[in-house]
Amino acid sequence: MKRYNIISSLFVFTLFCSGSCENRIEQRFIIQNNSEQEIVVIYSTFTINSPVCLKGNDTKQEYVDFIYHNAIKPNSDKNITGLGGLMIANLQDTTYIYVFNRLDMDTMSCDEFKLKYPLKKEWKVTVADMEEDNWTLVYP
Repeated sequence: MKRYNIISSLFVFTLFCSGSCENRIEQRFIIQNNSEQEIVVIYSTFTINSPVCLKGNDTKQEYVDFIYHNAIKPNSDKNITGLGGLMIANLQDTTYIYVFNRLDMDTMSCDEFKLKYPLKKEWKVTVADMEEDNWTLVYP
């Protein structure tokens, strides 16, 4: 019984403090879309050096899921959470956030998308940047 209590205590501690308790409260930020177009947000811990085609190699369902999780309706906002370490793990880390128009992603072929690479906005943010902006980024 004593061993069970120790194991369950370790499990609870691990559950609440996985990684660093100070830096990883819950990784989230808000994108506010003040435009008249639906946008799609892509975020990463590294810069995208070459154009990407998001629907070229994915199945239709993967693309639908991607749009569901990353699209933001016109004149609305979205709370982006559960990034699985893709946001900011340490104070000196940078997260790159890219904005595309949904219409471009839906209508362009992969070749056309790669050629035109219709990036509408890019943010490079750190913890200090995000804290200064109250974890909210505004497009446009």
